[in-house]
Amino acid sequence: MNLKQTKKLIKATFKRQLKTGERFSIEIVSGPGLGKSEGVAQCVEELAAPEDKGGIGELVGFNPFFLSTLEQPDVRGFGLPATDTDGSKIMQYTAAPWMPRHGAPQHGIVFLDEFRQSGHDVQKPAAELLLNGRVGESKLPIGWMVVAASNREKDRSGVQRELAFVSNRRMEIKVQPDLDSWVEWAETRAIHWAAIAFARHQPGLIFKEDVPEESGPFTTPRSFVKMSYLIGELDMEMFTEAAAGMIGEGTAAAFVSFLRVVEQLPAFEDIVADPKKCKLPDKDRPDAQYATMQMIAHRVDGTTARPAFNYLKRMDREFQVAGLKATLRRCPAVLQSKDFALWVRDNKDLLVNANMLDAS
Repeated sequence: MNLKQTKKLIKATFKRQLKTGERFSIEIVSGPGLGKSEGVAQCVEELAAPEDKGGIGELVGFNPFFLSTLEQPDVRGFGLPATDTDGSKIMQYTAAPWMPRHGAPQHGIVFLDEFRQSGHDVQKPAAELLLNGRVGESKLPIGWMVVAASNREKDRSGVQRELAFVSNRRMEIKVQPDLDSWVEWAETRAIHWAAIAFARHQPGLIFKEDVPEESGPFTTPRSFVKMSYLIGELDMEMFTEAAAGMIGEGTAAAFVSFLRVVEQLPAFEDIVADPKKCKLPDKDRPDAQYATMQMIAHRVDGTTARPAFNYLKRMDREFQVAGLKATLRRCPAVLQSKDFALWVRDNKDLLVNANMLDAS
């Protein structure tokens, strides 16, 4: 299951818990840097949307906890000396830190990040939280759901051996890397177009199944995105060193070579000025074609859409479709421009291919 599908499952299960009163919990498991934590945070935002947009139309709280940094009392609550009604000494526990505080929304998600990276003394009380939404005297309202996230044992991320009694107390979902889901997210987050184009062209370098055997920096979607914010901000020599320190020397070298290709692309202004004669990337250079398509999708607006897509129309259909999808994810308002509407009228076949218009 990819991350987009996992988010859909979390939101559907959350709504089912609200409707039935039956408590559910989910643990999402994947290699490092695939966006598990951000995906859960996005679920909270999307659940708070109006009902006609797939949400519940109410505020949704979010209590994230990195279990790998916690001790048992952080899950159980802190024991304090107290006196019973008969005067005898007893231990009384404070409300657990994960409990919603006074004034918190009626609905929300408690997120136990790095669940399996925590010690067994922390996982044991958390198991009751996963099953019953409570630990000791602290109990979550039924409007709050528990979601956990972990890496795999083979990722060498400090993951502890799974306790058998924990595995039967929650739904485990294994998240697989997925280029299309990542591209859709990256285009809506305005990640640098050259980084998106490189990921399209070389997905195997970004979405690796296993962590490298040797120690040192390596590429994940998370580290690749972090690196992308430095594009154009450093001279090439410094950028190369910084990239190697974030995504590893091999992928950094490949990406820097890709940026050299980008430097040879036609300027967006030249494309708009003469879309029918401006030079196209060579057919045998898919890297340059991906980069050109992504650059157009990143720069185009209502006033430049018609010439830009007239240029893109000269490229293979896959780049036309990808460019149109990327543009509408980044700037859906472009469809409202009169100039682009004229282009769409003459190119309905492209919208059909992009699954954006019924063939009829």
